[in-house]
Amino acid sequence: MAAQNKVSGKIINYNSSCVGDVYFNEKIIDLKIKDSEDYDNIIIPGFVDLHCHGGNGFDVMEGSQSIIEMSKYHLQHGTTSIMPTTWTNTLESTISALKGFNEMQKNNANILGVHLEGPFINPNKLGAQPNLTEKPSLEFIKKILEISDVKIITLAPEIDGMQEFINDLVELNIKIQFGHTLADFDCCEKIMKDHEIGFTHLYNAMSGNDHRSPGVLSAAFLKGKYAEIICDNIHVSKEAIKIAKKCIPGLYTITDSINASGLNDGEYIFAKKNIKKENHSVKIKSDGTLAGSIVTMDETFKNLILMDFTLEEAVALTSYNASKYLNIKNVGKIEKNFLSNFLILDKEFNLKEVYLRGNKINV
Repeated sequence: MAAQNKVSGKIINYNSSCVGDVYFNEKIIDLKIKDSEDYDNIIIPGFVDLHCHGGNGFDVMEGSQSIIEMSKYHLQHGTTSIMPTTWTNTLESTISALKGFNEMQKNNANILGVHLEGPFINPNKLGAQPNLTEKPSLEFIKKILEISDVKIITLAPEIDGMQEFINDLVELNIKIQFGHTLADFDCCEKIMKDHEIGFTHLYNAMSGNDHRSPGVLSAAFLKGKYAEIICDNIHVSKEAIKIAKKCIPGLYTITDSINASGLNDGEYIFAKKNIKKENHSVKIKSDGTLAGSIVTMDETFKNLILMDFTLEEAVALTSYNASKYLNIKNVGKIEKNFLSNFLILDKEFNLKEVYLRGNKINV
């Protein structure tokens, strides 16, 4: 029988909390609940980040070694499940970035798959994306699928030919998210009648919740089951996050972090644009547009607590809901037979220890 390890503390899941011991190796073997309220540590599921472009100077679009390095950086901040995310680019450049991905995924237990953000987005709602958008192309997707495990795609539903394209993507078992879009409510609703649709960095780079001209945000609030949101205290206000949580049962946080995360303030390049990092944000130098974020998931968790979310709600937002969205059966909870992907925090919610499949990671 494999040797057992043990951690003790207050165990927080999305729907419960208790003081006890967690016995584990690669998977959680058992939980022993204590009849006590004394604890030094807080034990929560490892973070799940389904939208991340880079960190510590590395960018997904620079290829396999950069993907490995950026995933290591975020693992040290508690992200035990990460979705490397591309940005809008040509087929050739995207293939170059993702070449060897499937082999890399086998050897890096924290990498879930690929999130394609673009290129099938609205050229009039680019945000920080380069103007390399394309019309819907199943050939593009099939060529990418030959080399990588695409789980999620962000697209604009109002683009010509998108409804049939979405039908094809669903057949390929790819999650559809609306983002970088100027669609109206009716366009969204028509597609949402047939498919479960997510929403990319909710509020940002999408038509809004205008009371006379409802857009994508209105569709998310009224019809959406899942949506991602950035909680860095810059992209979305506390009040707007609370509204989204009230409306969308499966809301989950993402970092949308870029290569400048973890680096000193200064000037960098992201998505072929000159950007400036200062005051905890990154912006395009030429026009001040936000260019992703520099937040990490451990900072996100703290932000949620400071926004008065409960510990259970913070766990739902940073791990459980995202794992449920992707229908991953063995992460997002601290429960018997789940993978031993969990974190140890102190009582001030500082990250102390990270465990990935039972292996302690240096942080």
